[in-house]
Amino acid sequence: MSETFRFQLMTDMRFGCGWSRGLGEFLSERGLKRIAVLADEGCASHAKYFPEIVSLLEAALERVEVLQLRGSEEPDYDYLDSVADKVKALGEMDALVGIGGGSCLDITKTVAVLLTNPGQGIEYRGFDNVKVPGVPTVCIPTTAGTGSEVTINAVFTDKKEMKKLGVNGRYMNATYAVLDAEWTMSCPQSVAVSSGLDAMTHTLESFTCKQHNAMTRSLSREAFKILYENLPCLVEEPENADRRQQLLLGSYLAASALFNSGSGIAGALSYPIGVHFHVPHGIGGGIFLASVARFNVERGYTDYAELLDMVEPHPDWTAEQKSKRFVEALQALADRLGAPRTLEQWGISKDNVEDVAKLMHPLQGAFDQNPISFDAKTDALAMLKEHVA
Repeated sequence: MSETFRFQLMTDMRFGCGWSRGLGEFLSERGLKRIAVLADEGCASHAKYFPEIVSLLEAALERVEVLQLRGSEEPDYDYLDSVADKVKALGEMDALVGIGGGSCLDITKTVAVLLTNPGQGIEYRGFDNVKVPGVPTVCIPTTAGTGSEVTINAVFTDKKEMKKLGVNGRYMNATYAVLDAEWTMSCPQSVAVSSGLDAMTHTLESFTCKQHNAMTRSLSREAFKILYENLPCLVEEPENADRRQQLLLGSYLAASALFNSGSGIAGALSYPIGVHFHVPHGIGGGIFLASVARFNVERGYTDYAELLDMVEPHPDWTAEQKSKRFVEALQALADRLGAPRTLEQWGISKDNVEDVAKLMHPLQGAFDQNPISFDAKTDALAMLKEHVA
């Protein structure tokens, strides 16, 4: 093979429905006996699994402190610092355990490095600015979507600049990850769907982006098959733990692929509308997925045929026919999940869409990862207009 590439995963992952019941012994065996649990408030308040696991942790470890994190909005740097201050006030901790969605896991990973590095969180914004490893972390996702448990990224909003740019790179990986579907069972359907669309965004963008390689494409294909076949369970079989466990696997594979390749149009569009209009991140990307695929296919891109072959084989069809069918199948899946087609419920309409489009102008670098040329001004405006009333 003439292709050369780098691929890395830095997190020790444990997989299995109910695995969390052994977490206390797992940590104790590794000398991690004083822990702070940072839990999303929704999980801590409503998940039946939460008090059971906390009790088991308390039985196995010397000290367990629980902090509830807000779950109503995505984190900003000020909130990150306030959480870090609360954890520091607890005294020396051997490890942090994050239980929640992507925002909770991002906070957990970043607080871990703020315990060992001086200053405030925003001082480490960007890439590879953390100089000292943080305390060990365990990330336990309660949604199948963001993949924060496997990446070296943590996303936060800078309220002064009204931009999202997180703490990324060296030492930003979770030490351990636990993929346990028991945690996902109490997740509200709307949140689960948004997270699932986020995972699908990761899958498709890691597959199509110019920086893909043989390893990431392999993961993207498998992640797509898993997600496509199991996402409907979120609305049709919400109590099916086996399928939810598969969604955690699909999300993990998708994030692993994205982490080692690159993103694309839908993910980039989601950030400004998330910051300025509070569109949930997964919905913000997912709402554009079929539109992006259609944009690419109409301009001659046919690699989607490989993905359709994974779930709906048509051996006699051309790659072009398969790719066109892929667009239809992708939109049908979003509709099946009850995902919105327009952005009007978040205040984005034909009356302000041109102003919203201007927020996309600085994103040309991200759009350039798409296999087909996409202009941050003209094409972004046209795509936004497809999703306003």
